[in-house]
Amino acid sequence: MKIASLLSLFISLSVQMLCLTVSAQQHVPLKMDLTDKYIRVQMQRQHIPGLSLCVIKDGKIVQMKGYGLSNIETNTPATPATVYKIASVSKQFIAAAIMLLHQDGKLNPDAKLSRYIDSTPQTWNNITIRNLLSHTSGLIRDVPGFDPLKVQSNIDNIKSTFQAPLEFEPGTNWRYSNINYYVLAEIVEKVSGMPWAEFIQQRIFKPAGMSQTRLLSVTDIIPNRANGYEREGTASENAEIWLAVRPSGAFMSDVIDLAKWDTALYTDSILTADSKKQMWTPAILNNGNAAPYGYGWFTDVINGHRRIHHGGGLPGFSAAIERYPDDRLTVIVLANTASANPVKMARHIAGYHMPALKPMTEKPIVDTEPHITIKVKALINGSIKSSIDTNLLSDHLIKNVNKEDINSFFRDLTVAEKINDIILIDRSVNGDKRRYSYRLDYEDDNTTLIVVFDKFDKLSGYGTDD
Repeated sequence: MKIASLLSLFISLSVQMLCLTVSAQQHVPLKMDLTDKYIRVQMQRQHIPGLSLCVIKDGKIVQMKGYGLSNIETNTPATPATVYKIASVSKQFIAAAIMLLHQDGKLNPDAKLSRYIDSTPQTWNNITIRNLLSHTSGLIRDVPGFDPLKVQSNIDNIKSTFQAPLEFEPGTNWRYSNINYYVLAEIVEKVSGMPWAEFIQQRIFKPAGMSQTRLLSVTDIIPNRANGYEREGTASENAEIWLAVRPSGAFMSDVIDLAKWDTALYTDSILTADSKKQMWTPAILNNGNAAPYGYGWFTDVINGHRRIHHGGGLPGFSAAIERYPDDRLTVIVLANTASANPVKMARHIAGYHMPALKPMTEKPIVDTEPHITIKVKALINGSIKSSIDTNLLSDHLIKNVNKEDINSFFRDLTVAEKINDIILIDRSVNGDKRRYSYRLDYEDDNTTLIVVFDKFDKLSGYGTDD
């Protein structure tokens, strides 16, 4: 009896374990199927020619894939090995270089930048390296002398900023500024004694095994390089090619290499625990308030889960890396058009792997002007037939925007998926203009349509949160 009971118990437990294993195995493909569908819908809706994705959970790559085309003209598919410009995602590597020099004992983040940059204006005297890292310096957003079609020295670009007044006193406010990272790159060069990009190559990319991550180049032969595209009306065109290299958005990479970087960040092989803690802690302003940024990373909390992340865009390219370090979840999205919204896509994909991260659905408000909602629906329905009623459009819109572009915008809302519901979630008034936000519900997604109507109830502006 005892043997029979034990055998029965063993069989029962084995069946339970088998069911759990099968359930887990089925769960991952389900997430992948949902992700595949979501990406394909977004690529249609956002006109993304090619995209590469990597999802990492608990130190393992659970999904790594390319979608669409890396080059339309040659019909080359996008793959995980496709190399994209990563734009401002590059900032984290500049920040990491500064922290490496700090680890080496060669640099103090509290030092004034004037210690490293000659002849800076007096207004810059109180700017520290920490201010530059966290965008609390007060420097204007972009370099006045930057010319994307010329090869320029970093120091000349910095000097072109000397005459611009500070937007605020250092440490008193937060405002994103690319110039901060030009200056940081120059400091890396001065302190390390080697070109800033070479320092990053030797101290970060090589140790992490990131063999395909490198400085931008127009002339070099770069295997698997993606071509960049922009949307012009209803068609894709080759994006403008910049000759200039900005430290604030200097590198190219693929999702394979960025996954290696993610792995390195879970160890102390490159950056110490203290360095990473400083980089991922929100900067504190002089008034005690927290900024949304650490050093080279945005940092916030999503539904109770700590998130560190960064996006970026350049002509023809956009990128995002989204990390939930406490949950050991990372999503990387690279695309070959600047019109994509990889940050939103990465956040949505994270929700498939951790339901707690799913974006909150905006609640409806009372619709006191149902006639406007009827007009919005008429715009969408008319676009499907390529026959938007011009009586719905303001004179300003008719004069300044091609009708086919308007048709295309509203048609794109339904090109990939049927809209199940249109719900008003916000309304505001600015003079004689009224701004309405509608939640468009699809089967497994939603997007926010923003429309502006004038005093004559005519459409005068439109857009989405994508």
